Amino acid sequence: MSPRKSKPRSSKAKGKSAGKRSAGKRSGGSGGSSRSSGLTLDFAAKLAAAGLVSEAEADAAAKQKQAAKPKPAPKPAPKPAPKPAPSIAKPKVLGPGALAAEVRRLQSAGKADRYDTIRRWFERSRLDSASSIPAENTEPFHFTTAHGQLARLYLEPKVRAQVVGGHAGIVAHMSNHGLAHGVLPRDLAEAVHKIFPLWLRVLKDHEGAGKYEETTQ
Repeated sequence: MSPRKSKPRSSKAKGKSAGKRSAGKRSGGSGGSSRSSGLTLDFAAKLAAAGLVSEAEADAAAKQKQAAKPKPAPKPAPKPAPKPAPSIAKPKVLGPGALAAEVRRLQSAGKADRYDTIRRWFERSRLDSASSIPAENTEPFHFTTAHGQLARLYLEPKVRAQVVGGHAGIVAHMSNHGLAHGVLPRDLAEAVHKIFPLWLRVLKDHEGAGKYEETTQ
């Protein structure tokens, strides 16, 4: 039995098939115009040039693309420049002439002014520690107060050597907690004696050191 031969498609059938494809393309084009909001800018421009979408739809696609672009991040505000640290005034060191002038001023000044000035001398020039807790390398140095009471300061070896050698003296002063004692260089110890003579407790070769307060019977 001989095999069946396939019949060639007629020209009419080919025409119908081509018509269907053409209709499908046209229907696809109209469907694309209904989705013009998702078109890219370049593609929308090409469709508008071909007459497949309206200019309004092409403009809508362009606006949508512009809106979809990420906005540039705002620039951070510049940080303010750090403020310079406040300068701390260093205590003024008085020379011999200035110290003598200051002593003359204090001799006629009020008691509060004298207390405050001598306290500042201690703050900037004290040789021993102001702490009430003695350090490990200190030794007690005994002296008497203006009232005849035995007292002591714990001094480091180098400070003790200055007191013994006469380069420094033990002086009273009015601290924020009452009368206290400490070690000052010789020039300041002598200056304190000129203001409050009984405050000079120990100073080698000084005639006014270690005097006691006179008591009335």
